[in-house]
Amino acid sequence: MKTILAAALILAPTLASAQTADPAPQTGGATGTSQAGGWLGQAQSLLGGGGGAGALPRIGSIGAGNAAGLLGYCVKNRLLGTGGGASGAAGVLGRLTGQKDVQSQPGYAAGQAGQVQAPGGQALSLDGLRGQVKNQVCNLVLNRAKAFL
Repeated sequence: MKTILAAALILAPTLASAQTADPAPQTGGATGTSQAGGWLGQAQSLLGGGGGAGALPRIGSIGAGNAAGLLGYCVKNRLLGTGGGASGAAGVLGRLTGQKDVQSQPGYAAGQAGQVQAPGGQALSLDGLRGQVKNQVCNLVLNRAKAFL
């Protein structure tokens, strides 16, 4: 149960972005709230909220070093698809680690060990996640890593 809640909190920014991008307004009483949004809100309150102390880190806030290290972890553990080329995980990893000082940033070594490190001391170990949740987090890390290129 805790793993599912952790995944929900990590994925919350992605789902929230998708929800805010929908131009159609939602109306009505209980049906006016998205089930995913309501469930995520409940999960956040159970685990300490969405941004304060005790909150889980958001992948969208990690730095280039941590993204590169985490991407290396994901590639090493075969947690991403085998898509090749420059936009595939290995290509993005090579380009990102080739950038000046990325490998010397503090979050890089933690990322290689599977540790998500976000600003404010927020952290999460990918080793504690299971199955598809771990793959989804690695896909989010890949997208975050691409943003630094």
